[in-house]
Amino acid sequence: MDKSKFKPTPILRERRRNKCARFALTDSRGEAIEVMVRDISSKGLSAAAIGTAPAVNEVVRAHLEDGREVWGLVRWAEGNLFGVEFDTRS
Repeated sequence: MDKSKFKPTPILRERRRNKCARFALTDSRGEAIEVMVRDISSKGLSAAAIGTAPAVNEVVRAHLEDGREVWGLVRWAEGNLFGVEFDTRS
């Protein structure tokens, strides 16, 4: 096969909303994690922690503006920056 003819299928990512605002996150023990959200979608968010970022694979709970709560897992962390993937089953 000639790999130069390969055309990858694009992975369409939903539009993210840039949002620089304080956001309520708590860790699995219910302790608040102060953050500034950089962008958010229905599948997750990226944020900057005001202090220490949660560890990779830590479970966090996000309190959304409309009163809902969603659970997620920290998928990456770099310094005080981190990304959370929401549990979209609920």
